[in-house]
Amino acid sequence: MINGNDTQIAILAGGMGKRLGIDAPKCLLSIGNSTLLDICIEGLIKNGFKDKEFILMLGYKHEMVRRHVDDGKRYGIRVKYSIDPENNIGWGKGKAFKYALLNNIIDRSKRTIVTFPDDIMLDDGIYARFMQDHLEAVSRYGVCASIALIDKVEYPYGTAKLDDSNNIVEFIEKPMLTIPTSIGLYIFEPKVYDIINEHIDMASQKAVELESVIFPLLAEKGLLHGFIIDSSSWLPINTLKEYEKAIKVLVSRTR
Repeated sequence: MINGNDTQIAILAGGMGKRLGIDAPKCLLSIGNSTLLDICIEGLIKNGFKDKEFILMLGYKHEMVRRHVDDGKRYGIRVKYSIDPENNIGWGKGKAFKYALLNNIIDRSKRTIVTFPDDIMLDDGIYARFMQDHLEAVSRYGVCASIALIDKVEYPYGTAKLDDSNNIVEFIEKPMLTIPTSIGLYIFEPKVYDIINEHIDMASQKAVELESVIFPLLAEKGLLHGFIIDSSSWLPINTLKEYEKAIKVLVSRTR
């Protein structure tokens, strides 16, 4: 078991599911007899985080998620909610996180695992290994945040290699690029909260993201660590095609 006294879980589940054909929060998309949110929570529980406090950050149709999760007893966990103001739906993950800090929903004395129930982790031990890697990086290098990264990513278009006459000498459809790529799974030490408070502008008219504002600052200061996993361990679900693939993969794993 991971010590539950110094860590909390923040699940950012405010996204819409309209692109995937449901007029509901994306986290409630069904995969077999479960939802994406169920799979996310149950994965964390299996990795030893059951005794943590789970904070659900909600936006679009938040009441549907609250009815589904309720007080967390169905999972055996403790749950708190941070709900985006009605007129600020879609204001970005940076504002949503800072809003939870300002309202003391996030405990400033604890580190936070930040995750999104939008994708599926196929590596059953990823959360525990990510935490262990992060704690070692904090001890060795003095970092205050970590990002989980896949080792390569599929480029969504065909690519060509040209000679001096612009004749194509090689063509590869949707090549795999060996670029470490974020999968939306982070760990923050409490030091990060002050940086978020200072640099996330709640008055901005645009969505403000942690990834575009906070991570570059941490990287410049040498405070950001990367945890590399195999790309086959992660299933993104952003299109109907990816959704159908996820269903097939999970069905095959349960046979």
